[in-house]
Amino acid sequence: MNPSTLWYTRCPVPTAFGIAVERGFLDAELARDGIVARSLASSTDNQVRQSHFHHSQPNSFRHGGNGPPLVTRSRGGRVKLIGLSWNDSIKPMLVMPDSGIASVRALAGRKVSLPIRAGDSIDFWKASSLRGTELALAQEGMTMDDVAMTPVSTNRTFMDGATASTAQTATLWGAHCMLGHQREEAFALVRGEVDALYSQGAIAAVVMGFTGAVAIADAASSPDLAGRVNNDAPLALTVSEDLLAEQPELVARCVAAVLRAAAWASANEREAKRVIAADTGLPEELVDAAFPQDVHRQLEVDLRPEWVEALRVQHDHLLRHGFLAAPVAFEDFVDHGPLRRAREILAGEAAVPL
Repeated sequence: MNPSTLWYTRCPVPTAFGIAVERGFLDAELARDGIVARSLASSTDNQVRQSHFHHSQPNSFRHGGNGPPLVTRSRGGRVKLIGLSWNDSIKPMLVMPDSGIASVRALAGRKVSLPIRAGDSIDFWKASSLRGTELALAQEGMTMDDVAMTPVSTNRTFMDGATASTAQTATLWGAHCMLGHQREEAFALVRGEVDALYSQGAIAAVVMGFTGAVAIADAASSPDLAGRVNNDAPLALTVSEDLLAEQPELVARCVAAVLRAAAWASANEREAKRVIAADTGLPEELVDAAFPQDVHRQLEVDLRPEWVEALRVQHDHLLRHGFLAAPVAFEDFVDHGPLRRAREILAGEAAVPL
């Protein structure tokens, strides 16, 4: 198989993959073989765009939330994990400032939002909210039984908020989607239909700015790595299994381009945060509110054992709550080969005299 097109997608979160796309690192690498890199957003076919969740498009890469790849793999999807990245975005439990609720312990007996999108085959946000709520309660020795989980449903699907742009490098979800991601939950909070809701990252910055909601806990401050695990931590870099089997060197070269992008971002804070703002749908001044101030240095892609173990924590959460069709065998899901080879490629480049 000699592909003429490689497809890719990234979530509205900070990733080196997004940097590699916006700065041209990926295009430059693939141009050597006459291969065109296309975002899923460049297609008007909804089935192509749905590959963001199901990894169904052949010859494709994805960098973003870890839930959909795990769910897809559990359903028999041919997807491989080839890297992880980690940034500690904010993960607050939010209440209205006039609610009289000043701590998580004060949520006992109160209504906490449980978002539900019945139209989506992978409701990653429901899984995220369950995980975030569990972590916030656990920090106070509480469980879900101590609060009233209150469904907040919407008929909107995630793809309904996808961009209309078909630009070759467009991200599927921009500012318009991010501004409305938690619309129904925010309304429920303001109206008093729920007393608290979980949020994270760019979405949280938007909700707090619009509603005036305040945080009574933030899982991002947990000293324990497992206590910070959610859909956005760690983020997963995945690839079509068939592409990896048939073109391992090409996959490794693409990973090398992502590693170059991470190194570039680390040395170019202002420009990197401009890309992160565009990818996450935020005004630039809110990047530091949603993510660590050194987020541009937190884009490294790795498969260090502690991150893989953190992903197992997320896997077990998804399995426990019925999001996975079956347990995922990590020894088959995770492939260290592309990252190892990508580092060899970069080491060889560094050894070449200028």
